[in-house]
Amino acid sequence: MSRYEMSSGTVIRPSPASATPATYEPQGRVLRGRYLEPLRSSKGKIKGLMLHAPDGVMPVKLPKYLRPMLVRELMPGSWVQVWAFPKDEHWRGINLIPWPESEVPSEVKVALATLQPSTLAQSASPTEMRVAPVCIQVCRKGKCFKQGGYQIWSALQAEVDANPDLQHITIEATGCMNACKQGPNLRVLPHGKMHSRVTPGRALSLLTDCQ
Repeated sequence: MSRYEMSSGTVIRPSPASATPATYEPQGRVLRGRYLEPLRSSKGKIKGLMLHAPDGVMPVKLPKYLRPMLVRELMPGSWVQVWAFPKDEHWRGINLIPWPESEVPSEVKVALATLQPSTLAQSASPTEMRVAPVCIQVCRKGKCFKQGGYQIWSALQAEVDANPDLQHITIEATGCMNACKQGPNLRVLPHGKMHSRVTPGRALSLLTDCQ
């Protein structure tokens, strides 16, 4: 008979004091500062951002769905807020939003002005600092997808994954681009140029222009 059972079959639950302690989970916090440059893997693939904050330069890894923001909405030097959790030697971000400069406290601006991110400049290779991030958006809606949008997205993603020289490029499936009759369509950011009636071969040729 279990020590938590009586002869009647009634189960007595262990008291909180005798229960196994829950695994400690680090507390998340909002990190505020400037987007310095993309955080890259050893192969050069964009994994997140380097955040210049009052506490220093912080590497923040981002999930795949947030990485296109580093090209689509943000530029190096932009003020941002990141909800993140500490993990190993970096932070794991779960949300990223722009921080209007008009809302940035003056003491934060002064702190960053006096704290220069020299260690990052020394550790980053000249190639990494020179190559700007690019995002290619492929329409996944309506006629575009039916006419080959999925094949275009798959071809681009496979090429980026396989080519170390293309790790600054992010491929994103996006909503309607309001040019259904000219599909399949894609857009290249940050300059925003749109390409219509694209084939997988033509899409792959665009990667060369992004190097």
